[in-house]
Amino acid sequence: MVRYRSDEKLFLLHPTRRNIYKILCENPGTYFYKLMKQGSSGSSATLLYHLNKLEDDGLITSAKIDGKRIYFPKNLRTQEIERAYMLLKNKNALKIFLYIVNHKSCFQNQIAREFSLHHDTIRHHATRLADAELIEKKKEGKHVFFSIGRVGIEILEGSIILFSEAYIRFIISKLADDCHFPEIVNRTRDQLTIRVVCPGEDDIMLTIDISNWDAQFIENPKEVL
Repeated sequence: MVRYRSDEKLFLLHPTRRNIYKILCENPGTYFYKLMKQGSSGSSATLLYHLNKLEDDGLITSAKIDGKRIYFPKNLRTQEIERAYMLLKNKNALKIFLYIVNHKSCFQNQIAREFSLHHDTIRHHATRLADAELIEKKKEGKHVFFSIGRVGIEILEGSIILFSEAYIRFIISKLADDCHFPEIVNRTRDQLTIRVVCPGEDDIMLTIDISNWDAQFIENPKEVL
């Protein structure tokens, strides 16, 4: 019988892949070029190789936003929340969302004047934001008024910043085999540290800090508003 090396089965045992995964957990929706800037993966071909390995193992997934590919971990956030963050990657969508957050019951003409955006552009993004429940739309006469929606409130209040039991079970299963034994060393609402023990080998540590999720969709506020 062929015995496969553990690092071929447990992809997170590889230090480079583990570092990439940590970055994506702490910054879901990271663009490929930003991962390259981290400088820990070597060439773009090497980075793509490791990303493909992580994706093949079901640890991460990817999507295209405005023609650029972004990567995020699977099972760490709900699809509903992930979709909301993906929408806010668009600069105009983010501008509109933040304006609505800061101007309760504003209407389309106000947003158009503030950002010099065409009404069709505002309608397009507002519809998508409303579908994702980031905002709510209410029509009164000829005007459509906007207010923050349920998902928008959850994001701003930070109630999504936590490690679910389902995610804990998922990540533990990805770090365990008949030789490697993961154990939780520290767990708070927004921080998780797991030690992987294997007899005769050095322990492997994985620490994930998601405390900055609430601010990550505003990478540079001055450039947005």
